[in-house]
Amino acid sequence: FFFSLLCFAPPTMVRVLAVSDLHVDHPSNLEWVVKLSDTEYQDDVIIVAGDVTHKLSLLEETLAILQAKFADVFFTPGNHDLWLDSSSSAPSTSSSSSLGKLDDVLSLCARMGVQTTAKKMEIEGTHVWIVPIFSWYHASWDREADWPDALPPRKVMADFRACKWPDHLSPHDDSLAREFDKLNDPELGNLETVLDLERDSAFEKNPLVISFSHFVPRSELIPEKSKLFYKNLPKAVGSDYLERRIEELKSDVHVFGHTHFSWDCYIGGTRYVQWPLAYPKEQERRRKYGISQTFSSSGQPPKSGASAGDAAAAKTPHPFAEWKPLVVYDSAGV
Repeated sequence: FFFSLLCFAPPTMVRVLAVSDLHVDHPSNLEWVVKLSDTEYQDDVIIVAGDVTHKLSLLEETLAILQAKFADVFFTPGNHDLWLDSSSSAPSTSSSSSLGKLDDVLSLCARMGVQTTAKKMEIEGTHVWIVPIFSWYHASWDREADWPDALPPRKVMADFRACKWPDHLSPHDDSLAREFDKLNDPELGNLETVLDLERDSAFEKNPLVISFSHFVPRSELIPEKSKLFYKNLPKAVGSDYLERRIEELKSDVHVFGHTHFSWDCYIGGTRYVQWPLAYPKEQERRRKYGISQTFSSSGQPPKSGASAGDAAAAKTPHPFAEWKPLVVYDSAGV
């Protein structure tokens, strides 16, 4: 009997989870990372889609916490991760620019064993490629008509003060977006060839591709300007170069971040997901607008005038009452 239990025990389910915009400079956000279960995710993979912190020491601390909780950690830097200040990095000539800071971040990840390049994994018999994509935003990505009197991003976004770039690169045109896209080569160009071969092979299982970036690849993934508080936000969030990369990879799932809008939809056969922890004030708004109310087992809030017994039975937490990393792949698929 004991032998049969060993033989027929169900295999461990491995999941791929995602989160973005941890912003652990806020103590309560770092506490959220610390309080993630030490046992629930031991067999799982976590994708962190940028904006952890501009402080290298705090980035290292946060990634180390996640490594202790997850089987594998994937990361790509966001704009906040490349900010420069007196506390952002150990003294280094390379860190006199945000490109140098990027090198420092990637070196830190390599030393820690945090994944910042594409990796193929076998999960529940399926070949899964997890693919980080470097990117940066450019204003020409915004093709919606300008709103009168909206301040330009350089007067609103801290990136224009906190990031420093070599003279040949400018945040006011698409040169930064082009430069960051070039960082993906030759690796992603080679990977596209490998994926085509795997998809055409009679001996390889059709691979699943989960790509991720910090910035936004498509205009459909941000509210229209009439719904935005800051009407020029689209000028500082997205990249056409990024969209082309996703199309060339034929991604099944793409995870992104940056705008702090939770998102989960399918466009052209690709699932697009943003799951930001975001700032504490934004978390409070999520709680305020209903996600902390109790739900019945049917998924509906208890009806007004329900009996005490009914109300007690209905005290099932709303699915979003605890903000946890979102599952984007498990044995059931995407």
